[in-house]
Amino acid sequence: MKKYVFEFKGTKEEFIKKLDTYPKHNYYDGNKRYIFDDYIVNIIGSTIQFGIERCGHSGGNWFIPYITEFEDRIEICGTIEYMLPVDNRSKFKKTTDKIQEIFLYIVLGPLVLLVFALVKLISFIKWMIRKICHKPDAPKPKTTEEKLFNLMENYFGCVRMESD
Repeated sequence: MKKYVFEFKGTKEEFIKKLDTYPKHNYYDGNKRYIFDDYIVNIIGSTIQFGIERCGHSGGNWFIPYITEFEDRIEICGTIEYMLPVDNRSKFKKTTDKIQEIFLYIVLGPLVLLVFALVKLISFIKWMIRKICHKPDAPKPKTTEEKLFNLMENYFGCVRMESD
């Protein structure tokens, strides 16, 4: 895994104060969660986790750093990891939910396939119009790494350092 290193001019408390400028959502056990734009930042005890990208229905890529404090700055160093949410449901509840999900797929499956086909047809027509009119293609989405750099540099004012 690639290690990413950022430097923030200030203390950890100043970094957290900078976080307070974004919308805060308190959640379990008094820990803090900030949700803004396409990012989530969790403060759990003394650790900070940065949610930088959703992946699929419920998982996502998170930047999980360890923070080293110096006199005039902090160093944020970590890796990007894929994390699934914690599922605390009982085995019975999971089974009943799965059965309901299967029935839902059977009932709604044909409708979903029809909508999917229409969406693909519309996107094909848009693509054809762009090609006929010689318009450029839609911009490519940012990579996970670019999203991390955007969060740390543009939102928090960190400086990217060379990693090992």
